[in-house]
Amino acid sequence: MNYTSEAKPVKWIRVHNLPDFVYYNHSQHVDVAGVACQKCHGPVEEMEVVEQYAQLTMRWCIDCHKATNVDAENNEYYEKIHEELSKKYNVDKLTIAQLGGLECGKCHY
Repeated sequence: MNYTSEAKPVKWIRVHNLPDFVYYNHSQHVDVAGVACQKCHGPVEEMEVVEQYAQLTMRWCIDCHKATNVDAENNEYYEKIHEELSKKYNVDKLTIAQLGGLECGKCHY
């Protein structure tokens, strides 16, 4: 179906289905942290039909939070906390996990 020439919204079809007890905040990841959509959703711009790209399991999220360094440069949200925690952990770079990204209450309500 070609949606580019019609003035109506794209029909939404759920691709990712997280359990009810999990909360995922897109704005925290995309707006604050600057994570590209493709990191979790894959190259959707190249997909004829969008499909699930990543497992999106708890293990998958935890592994990402442990491996991903926080980019605090030009990011007022992280700048002060990065300064405090890098002193606490005696490191130059902090992972998301070190910023509290493994706290249960961040994703489970």
